[in-house]
Amino acid sequence: MTSVIETDVLIIGAGPAGLMAANELQKRNMDYICLEKRSRPSDLSKALGIQARTLEMFELLGVHQEFLEKGYPGPGSKLHLGGERPSVVELYHIDSQYPYLLIIPQSETESILEDHLSSLGGSADREHEVVEVMESDEGVYVTAKHNGELKRYVAKYLLACDGAHSKVRQDLNVPFEGEDEGYTFFLGDVDVPALNEIYINMHLNDRGAVAFFPYKDGSYRVVGMNRAEQGLPHQDELSLQDLQEHLNTVLKEPYQVENPKWLSYFGTAHRQVPNYRKGNVFFVGDAAHIHNPIGGQGMNLGLQDAANIVWKLDDVLNGHADDAFLDSYHHERAPIGLDVLKETSRMLKIIDLQGAQGKMRNWAGKAALTQDWVQKEIANHLSNIYNEYEETSKNKSLQDSSLSKGAIRAGERVPDHLLFFDGSYDKSVYPLIRRYGYICFIYIDAQDESFIHESYSFSKKVQETYGELIKVFLVAKGGTVRTDGDELPIIYDVHRHLGNKLGMEKGHTLLIRPDGHVAFHESSSDHEKILEKVRQFFS
Repeated sequence: MTSVIETDVLIIGAGPAGLMAANELQKRNMDYICLEKRSRPSDLSKALGIQARTLEMFELLGVHQEFLEKGYPGPGSKLHLGGERPSVVELYHIDSQYPYLLIIPQSETESILEDHLSSLGGSADREHEVVEVMESDEGVYVTAKHNGELKRYVAKYLLACDGAHSKVRQDLNVPFEGEDEGYTFFLGDVDVPALNEIYINMHLNDRGAVAFFPYKDGSYRVVGMNRAEQGLPHQDELSLQDLQEHLNTVLKEPYQVENPKWLSYFGTAHRQVPNYRKGNVFFVGDAAHIHNPIGGQGMNLGLQDAANIVWKLDDVLNGHADDAFLDSYHHERAPIGLDVLKETSRMLKIIDLQGAQGKMRNWAGKAALTQDWVQKEIANHLSNIYNEYEETSKNKSLQDSSLSKGAIRAGERVPDHLLFFDGSYDKSVYPLIRRYGYICFIYIDAQDESFIHESYSFSKKVQETYGELIKVFLVAKGGTVRTDGDELPIIYDVHRHLGNKLGMEKGHTLLIRPDGHVAFHESSSDHEKILEKVRQFFS
């Protein structure tokens, strides 16, 4: 047994969530170690859909282009609800630069994230199997086996990214509350020669359900449920012949499938830990929540979990925030996970309706999908861009009741397509967040000597307390704005996106978090009051 290896943050698991966390840590030059049992990334497609909000997280990380180059922008779904003519759900309604479902195998997702981590100078320690996890007053102790040798680690904080069967969760006796749903699905990555489709195709009838997801290479993910096979003993292996027989049973005019790359049966369950934080351990992704795959939410939630916790750890480790600041991880992410658990369980029950109830579902679904507002609501909801945090007690306490009704508030997501002019060409907000982390906009409207002077004073006080953590910008509508120095850059709201879309007015201050959500939006021009808001945010 070697001496104890010390680190600030220990990640257990190098799946998508663990690799996302490692990338976020490496980007910030934080001290961490990532342990993974597997010798190499998964070569199975598994999860295959990247939602718009996750792509926004990838943009803030600086890895989005690699995903866009290798993925396939799925434009929507065709729902065959018991009849010949499908109803179409379009995704161009999504209020994001990414109005689609990016279809890309999980194996590619892991490969891109690991390559990006390597490009930043980081890595995951593979073939390290965790055998014991313990908490103490000094930190979290982990023992792992590598090449027959036991290695001991101690970390100030631990991120459990080790999946549905989490060793961390088991060793710390953390409940995984919920239940099995009792359904068995079949899955295959195959060629479907007779199908040439850019949309996801879903068939739903009294015999079961089947969905076809197109890959960029022309093959398809086939997922379905044969109603006649439910309640039978679970089978581990699915043959191509079995898959074909399921399709023959469920579909009125079945497609022939061939050239299987991956075949499997799987069951579903919905479970969640009661608190995403236990001491200095944080549960991320499938270690915190699992549910059925309807809507393509699972991996996306895990990636977004990782993006939420890491910048908060950075603030605490650097002394900018109290340890209690980390409680907001559970308060913000757990309600979203619970909503997805409830929603996917409800959708599975709706899919399972048959007879008269099934016909009513089909009729109601077809009628609803003719409405444009329904299409928009479905698209934006599934994209995760509605995953906001304005209802947490902390964010409510930071909200300004005097703001206009449409103004953006603490906890809400900042749209990624906001435009402004910086003196050279149009830019958007997200590249600023990616470069600086926290960004603060002070809306001066136009030339106002006294207010500009106060803004400089505010910026200096922020710097005295928080160093280079927060980048302050002055925002004007246009024209010529002169300042005595060049410490505060000026941007021009010539498109009125900051004014009309975010509700900023003269004297307003908007602090945006590193994850693209609002820390606070304050209408008061009293900079002492705003400094108190900054302190309140980090408390």
